[in-house]
Amino acid sequence: MFTETITHAGAPTTGTATESHASYLLRRALRRGFDVEATPGGGARIDWTALSLTGDGAPVRAPRSITLSPQTPAGTLTDTVRADLAAIADTPAARHDTDRGARVIVGGLWRIPPGATARLHARGLVIEEQGRPRLSLAAQLALLAHAHRTTTTQPEGWHRSTDPYGSAGLNRPGRRAGLMHDRTSAAVCSCGELSAWGGDQEEARRLATAHRRAAAAVFIVAELGAPTP
Repeated sequence: MFTETITHAGAPTTGTATESHASYLLRRALRRGFDVEATPGGGARIDWTALSLTGDGAPVRAPRSITLSPQTPAGTLTDTVRADLAAIADTPAARHDTDRGARVIVGGLWRIPPGATARLHARGLVIEEQGRPRLSLAAQLALLAHAHRTTTTQPEGWHRSTDPYGSAGLNRPGRRAGLMHDRTSAAVCSCGELSAWGGDQEEARRLATAHRRAAAAVFIVAELGAPTP
């Protein structure tokens, strides 16, 4: 289950959403061209701009959003947890079994011990469907957010050129003679697919945000069955 928070013209409204409804909201958002981002806790945020008219017919644009937060946050995804989740996701024949009375998850040549199996279920990362274990939507979103952790670098600002023969900025006042000013900022992602420069840090942040949203769109199409936008 998810907590669904809708931000609109009035006060925010909060309700609950099943996994099925949350998946529907994500597919609908992509179909309508809204922006979607996965959150580390296993949720998602949907953003769009609503257009309305004032009393005299003037158009007004206002931001709107839907936030989906799992009622049991995904928590920290350690290397072991991610490996276990990947094994389940990659093995259609994964199933539950028992080991001295305790439930385990097995698939082919691998086996998840009883304690780890219990924790995956307790954290809501793995659920049982038609007798078989599968990753919950919260687990999938948390893995997506973990795979696309973006950072931007602090602009260098005023600095002395590394070129010993450079003459740029020699006549600048305010003790800045011989200094150069650099506002550029790099945007990188842990997935390795984003390495770009922005004219300033704000532009780099926009590049990082666009990358995370593009990754979410790919996920919604591939895993939730949404039509390609």
